Amino acid sequence: MALAALKQFIRQDVALDLGTANTLLFLDGQGVVLNKPTVIALDLEGNVVSLGEDAKAFLGKTPPRIRVIRPLRNGVIEDFQAAGLFLRAIIESARRKRSVFSSRIVICIPSQLTQVEKRSLLEAARDVEFTKIYLLEEVMAAAIGAGLDVSEKRPVMVVDIGGGTTEVAVIAEMAYLFCRSRKIAGDEMDRAIMKFILEEFGLKIGPNTAEKIKWQIGSAPGSDYVLNDSIEIAGQDVAKQIPSSLRLTGSQVQKALAPVVRHVLEAVQDCVRSLSPELEREVRAQGILLTGGGSLLRGLPSLMSDTLKMKIRHSDSPLTTVVEGAGRTLSDFGFYGPVFVN
Repeated sequence: MALAALKQFIRQDVALDLGTANTLLFLDGQGVVLNKPTVIALDLEGNVVSLGEDAKAFLGKTPPRIRVIRPLRNGVIEDFQAAGLFLRAIIESARRKRSVFSSRIVICIPSQLTQVEKRSLLEAARDVEFTKIYLLEEVMAAAIGAGLDVSEKRPVMVVDIGGGTTEVAVIAEMAYLFCRSRKIAGDEMDRAIMKFILEEFGLKIGPNTAEKIKWQIGSAPGSDYVLNDSIEIAGQDVAKQIPSSLRLTGSQVQKALAPVVRHVLEAVQDCVRSLSPELEREVRAQGILLTGGGSLLRGLPSLMSDTLKMKIRHSDSPLTTVVEGAGRTLSDFGFYGPVFVN
């Protein structure tokens, strides 16, 4: 009992993955303690009504006098005020349930974040009483979280397909030999499904319905996972302005997703083409680590392997690899010092 009580007063370092789709919080010594959609609902006076799953449920059917905001889009902070409010709310929520946090936090960020956006995150973290704030790029965190030795001279290639961005990097000796970010990933898949259904059937659906379609019967081109499956969906008939429904097939969803998947593959191919012949040989010998929520689309790993003629390895936990990597840096801060961008 005494030991348990003592642990409640130990100040713990924090790692945060503020993602376009979901935000995850990691406590040193405890692991991932929070995973919420990056969505916040505010009233007209700017007060927080709800966040996470509760706020996400409002998307596409927002009540009067409520604004539902996704602070990040394509890995970039679109609404600085909402991002700050969201960050404060989830930190305070976690503090009420967990032991007192220390003043040190590692925040995962996309590799193409601007200096202005980095400063806004630093200010938001200071607002919730963190004074030692470190920024770590997501693709580097993903490599660490997957157990790769980023300090080795031997290069490793990582593809992180998140909600808003696809990050492609080749890493050696704790530095990038190549790193690119494209604003096309899981959210773009959802938008492609929404657009396809609107153009093909005149039915308007919301992002939550599109996401459900993606995970239930979506697949990459060329795969036959769910082509014969179907799902009943409801939306708004834009011509008649009345509620309507239809049955959507897996092959139709695959057709909707094909352009997005093609762009993701092109991003990876561009990386491979940019490498020197010697570096490319080393990368091909190791294969590619694939992670991020968007990488869970059925058939995507095999399609990527067939297209690139390379071995593809999925991380053990694609949804949490980034924040777990940031968490690892907390436990060996001196060793991982070179990977932080500030």
